[in-house]
Amino acid sequence: MSSVALPVDGRRLRAVRTRARILEALLELIDEGRPEPTASEIAERAGVALRSIAQHFNTREQLLAALAEKHLARLLSVEPAVTSGSFEERLASFVSARTLALETSVAIRQLGRSAEGRFEAISSAFKEVGRQRRKELQRVFADELGKQEAWALESADATTSGAFWDSLRRTQGLSVKRASAVVQETLRRLLTPG
Repeated sequence: MSSVALPVDGRRLRAVRTRARILEALLELIDEGRPEPTASEIAERAGVALRSIAQHFNTREQLLAALAEKHLARLLSVEPAVTSGSFEERLASFVSARTLALETSVAIRQLGRSAEGRFEAISSAFKEVGRQRRKELQRVFADELGKQEAWALESADATTSGAFWDSLRRTQGLSVKRASAVVQETLRRLLTPG
């Protein structure tokens, strides 16, 4: 059986690449602490013409929705926590992975909070991130959560959220290492009886 090479539509491929560069540029600018970069700044960083942004994203909401999807994919690409082994091994793995995810997404959370009430796509993306994070928590600590009442999952979910992390890091001024230790010890106490 021979394989037939299908022709690649060069325009479509360029469009996909341009769209990806625009989103990557926007994410980089936000990660650098620039929560609302101008279209000119995005275009310059992406190396595309200013009109390209409008050609690929008709509205700011479309741009932010695509950014939210990209951010969710970035979060899901973080090395997942292990789901087997002792409680302490799973706890250490989970906290390490969650710390990395939360620390690298500080700026995008700030943008999301400011845009959340104005754009449905952002609200939906935040809810999806929350669902995915809760599922990971349930996968990693299925045994421990199965022995607890519902409040334990709700408390553990809140303890490992971006809001809690931001409170530790920004409001209390804790280092990454100390904030991570607080999350780890809080989870330990929530999930182990006695």
